[in-house]
Amino acid sequence: MIVYFIRHGETDFNKRCLIQGMSDIPLNDKGVQQAGVAANWFKAQNITFDKVFSSPLVRARKTAAIVSGRTFEAVQPDARIREMDFGVDEGKQYSLIKDLFDAPETYIPSEGAESIQELQTRAQEFLDMLSEMAASEENVHTVLAASHGAALRGIMSCINHCELKDFWRSGLSNCCVYKIHLENNVWVEDGLMHPIEEAEQFKSGKTKEA
Repeated sequence: MIVYFIRHGETDFNKRCLIQGMSDIPLNDKGVQQAGVAANWFKAQNITFDKVFSSPLVRARKTAAIVSGRTFEAVQPDARIREMDFGVDEGKQYSLIKDLFDAPETYIPSEGAESIQELQTRAQEFLDMLSEMAASEENVHTVLAASHGAALRGIMSCINHCELKDFWRSGLSNCCVYKIHLENNVWVEDGLMHPIEEAEQFKSGKTKEA
């Protein structure tokens, strides 16, 4: 089984550098466009999906629908890949939550918030579900799963077993893609890809040539 995790497209909270978490913020116009670029990126490689999962939050589910070409309702929501719950810190500037981002190994969740360890537990449960699916459903070979910045880092940390201090080390831009595959019942990283940046570089190159 191959799984493509994708971060959702841009929202106004992203644009303003605000913590989103469980706040159900929709894609803005740029985010919709980014999802369309990602859809074309997959089409160019003839990649289609046997199953499509998403965080229940609208920004991720809409991204999954656009990228997969399925209806919003046909995308299967799964709470295990929803964004990290930041509690009372949601809506604040990233710069105000220094302990979370600068020293995640010492982070103590604020009121109503989720710990990184709790995020990792449900991320692992989602990966375990996919492993079981690979064993029981022979017709499922390629999966798309739309998620979020912190949640994707939770997934990645379960696979690469990084130390907590390195939890935020990977830059995850909107609509970036994290590819993994199952090998001898173990999840293996194939890499992090950036369809939006690739499209912008290609467009810039063509413009310079012209």
